[in-house]
Amino acid sequence: MAIALEKTIRQGSYLSIKSMAMTGKILALGLLASVSTLPWAAAAAFAQDQSQVVPPAPGAPTDTGSGSQNVSTENERAIDFAADSVTYDQNSDVVIAEGNVTLMRNGMTFNADRVIYNRVDGNIQVEGEVWGRDADGNIITAEHLLLGDDFKSAVVENIGLILKDNSRFAARSGQLQDGRQTTLNRAVYSPCEVCADDPDRPPVWQVKAVRVVHDQDKKRVTYRNATLEAFGVPIFYTPYLSHPDPTVHAASGLLAPVPSRSSELGYVLKVPYYFSLAPNRDLTVEPILTTKEGFVLAGEYREHLGYGRYSVSGSGTYVDARDNFGVKTGKNEFRGHLFSKGRFDIDRFSELGGQWQWRYDVGVASDDTYLRRYDISKIDTIQSEVAMERFGQRSYAALTALGFQGLRVEDDGGLTPFALPMAEYHYVSRPGAWGGTYRFDANAAAITRFDGMDTRRVSVNGSWELPYIGQSGSVYTLGASLRGDLYHVNSANRPDEIAYAGRDGATARFLPQVRLEWRLPMVKEGRDTRQTFEPIIALIGAFEGGNPAGISNEDSRIIGFDDTNLFASNRFTGLDRWEGGSRIDYGVRYGVEGSTVSARMLVGQSYRFFSDDKIPAGTGLAGNWSDVVGRFEVTFSPYLDIIYRARLSDKSLAFRRNEVDAVFGPKNFKVSVGYMDLDSGTEDFDPTTVALPREEVRASAVYYINKNWSVSGAYTRDLDRKAAIAARAGILYEDECLQFGVFYDKRHTRDRDIEPESTILFKVVLKNLG
Repeated sequence: MAIALEKTIRQGSYLSIKSMAMTGKILALGLLASVSTLPWAAAAAFAQDQSQVVPPAPGAPTDTGSGSQNVSTENERAIDFAADSVTYDQNSDVVIAEGNVTLMRNGMTFNADRVIYNRVDGNIQVEGEVWGRDADGNIITAEHLLLGDDFKSAVVENIGLILKDNSRFAARSGQLQDGRQTTLNRAVYSPCEVCADDPDRPPVWQVKAVRVVHDQDKKRVTYRNATLEAFGVPIFYTPYLSHPDPTVHAASGLLAPVPSRSSELGYVLKVPYYFSLAPNRDLTVEPILTTKEGFVLAGEYREHLGYGRYSVSGSGTYVDARDNFGVKTGKNEFRGHLFSKGRFDIDRFSELGGQWQWRYDVGVASDDTYLRRYDISKIDTIQSEVAMERFGQRSYAALTALGFQGLRVEDDGGLTPFALPMAEYHYVSRPGAWGGTYRFDANAAAITRFDGMDTRRVSVNGSWELPYIGQSGSVYTLGASLRGDLYHVNSANRPDEIAYAGRDGATARFLPQVRLEWRLPMVKEGRDTRQTFEPIIALIGAFEGGNPAGISNEDSRIIGFDDTNLFASNRFTGLDRWEGGSRIDYGVRYGVEGSTVSARMLVGQSYRFFSDDKIPAGTGLAGNWSDVVGRFEVTFSPYLDIIYRARLSDKSLAFRRNEVDAVFGPKNFKVSVGYMDLDSGTEDFDPTTVALPREEVRASAVYYINKNWSVSGAYTRDLDRKAAIAARAGILYEDECLQFGVFYDKRHTRDRDIEPESTILFKVVLKNLG
């Protein structure tokens, strides 16, 4: 069936799949075979089933039966058959079924006015209109079907098909020859809806072909004189086109070219070609032509091994070399990239139990700006990773190697760290005595640099947690943990940042901690609302310090205090730094839920019994009293959603962090607004540990003029620099069969040879074309 053909055609197939709309859905080649064989095969089965209808003896008068007749054979062509009347003419040896003729087979149902089976020549003829429905809900119509005695030849007139997605196909006539070759004449396809007020009006777009031939032996579909029309006007023509039929998983061929324009590269044309090397292997080669930067060659190879898959992609070009200001130096240089990733199941090679796999994701670029200049990726760091993992029911283990290539101007390759290797193991027990659970975590890492400090680390942590609910409704959680770390540092005099350096040699530490948390959730039910109020207090006991000078800092360089880590045991992001000392964390949650309005709030603070000079200034945690943090959310469905987060100075309540994101407006006019203001609150903060002060506003909006047309825009501005970062505006038309838009993009940022850029995008998508 055509629908099956559509589902099995690979997206990366021949050019016609994307550009000409001559897919199986369009041409319904399988439909012709079904329509050509099912009704007549049913009539033949009916006529030959003597247990249902017995022709009279020679010389007897013609016998006519009226009412419903049902036939079902037990062979592979079993068909249910019904008709108002069945007539057998012994003289002409013809069986005629008339009135509400219905044939059902393999989930398909066909209806016809009159079916004639000539037992002499074996031909079967269906007169009048025929319509049917398949198991997927597609509606089929046809007229005047004629099937030969061998069921290998057929002629069909006025074929029509309405697919379940409302797309339509029609052909003036069709023939089945030798049971292997199907021909459709004057075929047309469109997914666009017919205008109810003017059914004769041409659709938004449609495809017409004078002749289409499907050769089942060669597994090819060939088109002659195919034309793409928009609003009844021809816009593209090809005299000949061919692609593999749906039984072919994938086939080599040219993919749709992708044109664009960039102020950096000029006019750009991508012309990808797809190679089907085997059912489990393929290759795509993509030449890229640019008017300002010459020729770029890109490609991707993919392979599935049965127990895993991998891919390799890359690109390269030989162009004019540029300095850090984007000025040509007069020399030529190679620029390119290579990425590869894969994931493999290794349980089949192991008897160790569990679920074992290994994976990798690696990459390299020739220079810092290549990926962004040629619009391959916008990342500023390439992370390469190779890992072997085991997933247990209550445990996880991994052995990982990590590498990085920094693409920012300040990155130094000699000081970039590599984890060779890093091992970790995590286990959580089932609830045991009194409902308590145990947890075990272990980590080991070897951090290496080509020209800098090296660190070796082993960390082991065991913890226990016990929940308890009191009669008053109070919820208590008691926890205890003991962690031990062993570090070894060498070349400590060559750190990437002096603030993170340790001391050469070995250093050990032990970090015990106990924690008691109390919560009292309270609920008040109203007629239309439900309110919750929950005070929370957490008392943490630990020794002061815990960060000896001999321990380097590799993974805990950024520390921030906000609503997400208010009640965390350790606010540092990694293992190298420890938040020691005893403290109390306290806060309150409040929420109200209604039928259309809901609001949630959290506010809290920490008090440290002894100050810790290892916590940098500007983080919100320095000193005895922390800053006050909070989050406020409001939803007024469907007109308003607001998330507001803030951090206020503990002394003056001045804003240190002020961030809001809001989406508001009716369904047809949505506006999004975002504002962020970061302020360290001190002049002596460490910019390598604390985020730099930043104030930014961003806004976007989309207005749906009607069900088809919409306009949109977006704008981002750096308020500190008083300069725009990016802007975008566009208009889009979309219906059931077409998407068309014009967009304007402006990028204001600059990075070495990447200049600020303006781009006009023209987007056209013909839906249902693969």
